[in-house]
Amino acid sequence: MRFAWDPSPLRLNPWITLLVVASWFALMGFLVKDRFTMGGAAISSSVHIAGAEADDWFLIRIGGAYAGFGRSRQFRAAEGWTLRDDLKLSLNIQGQIKPIRIASASEVDDAFRLRSFHLKLNSGIVSFEQKGRVEGRELVMTMPSFAGGGAKKIKLYDIPRISRSLGLPVPLTGLNVGDEMRTPIFDPMDGHKWDAVIRVQDKSEMEIGDKKVEAWLVRASYRAMELSMWIDRDGRLLKGRLPLGITVNRSTKEEIEMSMGGIRNLPDMMSLSAVPVEGTIPDPQNARQVDLKIVKGIDLIRDIDPTRQKIQNDAKLTVTREELPAATYALPCKDPNMETHLVSSRFIRSDHPEIVKKAKEIIGNEKDPVAAGRLINAWVYRYLKKIPTPAVPDAYSVLETRQGDCNEHAVLAAALARAVGLPARISLGLVYMEDGFYYHAWCGFWAGEKWFTADPLMNQFPVDAAHVTLMHGDVDKHLNVISYLGNLSFRALGTATSENER
Repeated sequence: MRFAWDPSPLRLNPWITLLVVASWFALMGFLVKDRFTMGGAAISSSVHIAGAEADDWFLIRIGGAYAGFGRSRQFRAAEGWTLRDDLKLSLNIQGQIKPIRIASASEVDDAFRLRSFHLKLNSGIVSFEQKGRVEGRELVMTMPSFAGGGAKKIKLYDIPRISRSLGLPVPLTGLNVGDEMRTPIFDPMDGHKWDAVIRVQDKSEMEIGDKKVEAWLVRASYRAMELSMWIDRDGRLLKGRLPLGITVNRSTKEEIEMSMGGIRNLPDMMSLSAVPVEGTIPDPQNARQVDLKIVKGIDLIRDIDPTRQKIQNDAKLTVTREELPAATYALPCKDPNMETHLVSSRFIRSDHPEIVKKAKEIIGNEKDPVAAGRLINAWVYRYLKKIPTPAVPDAYSVLETRQGDCNEHAVLAAALARAVGLPARISLGLVYMEDGFYYHAWCGFWAGEKWFTADPLMNQFPVDAAHVTLMHGDVDKHLNVISYLGNLSFRALGTATSENER
């Protein structure tokens, strides 16, 4: 089967914007354990919390080109500290410059323990908002009205520090080379805590303007990522390096204004995130089987999709387009083992009344899960306009805006399926397009004994063999894909289609 439209627009923004935004919190958002107290030592006898007010500006570059700026403020409040971070970024996505604004405001106590926070992300088309406050030993997350409203409560064993987009949540002074911290990180983007290992690796001097300042190099392992930043003696950020060639440098308003014209030279984010392949895969959308040699990153590819993927000892990966299975139950699914794939989540908001209403309209009286999956996949393909959308996708917001890339298509399809009792999961992986593999998202639905795949962006049911699965999960799990960047490559060995069997 061939599509009547040019497949090149499919090379859309598959989680890249989300990765970029989340990386800010990964780079800067290290929460130090509660053993830190004001005036008390923790890592070594010299390490303390620095209580200095600050107002810093940062220049942000991607691939050496100007991409935006940020401002980080920290000042005394009536009961502790007020933290303010603002970022204005631009991303080049398939030749289109997409603006992103991130603003966060937090109130913390004297020991920089969280009291409340408010995070906003706006891409000009879609907005993301998250609020939270600590009440006793619970963190109460307030859901925005566009996501259905309500509140989510998270039990706290320790009161966390809030991750910041520009700077450490706890400004540390007295660091020594060799100090190591194992810390939990609270990420306001997804409402989860994550473990991180942070090491102080070097001490040097850096030139900031016309001054030389002492600086400590801190490296962190977080979500399978390796991140680095230089901080000064007050724990304030001097320089940071993220994946995808993104750098952050302390600067001045004047230097930032002089650099703004360079935005037209921004490299394409999709090209930066592409996975190279030696050779070509002809007619990928009709591929029934694709054989690949894993040239680099054999440890990154796992047997998580046994109906489609097989890995051999010689690093050969065979991907097969599966046959649609026969359904073994009638909707709604009542299998307790599928509960994880039926519940509503922050992004797959399948319990929203409008999502439920639309899902019932789409499938009508259909009770066969395979047939219902086909109806949902086809409807989402027709309903959404194919536009690169720099946003964190929420199913209800996608239903309202009626546009998006693979992120939005997959999230909406999964939410509609769960709303009618069809277990659904999002698959994250790679899809072959013309000259390489690009990050992509699609769906899996449960037939009763097997999963079957669907790609609502490409209107495939099931997906072709040029889709390589890397992981499954909700939006927060997809951020782990950043560990694949620059660490994976293939060699094409051969292809079979319906007209060409080996």
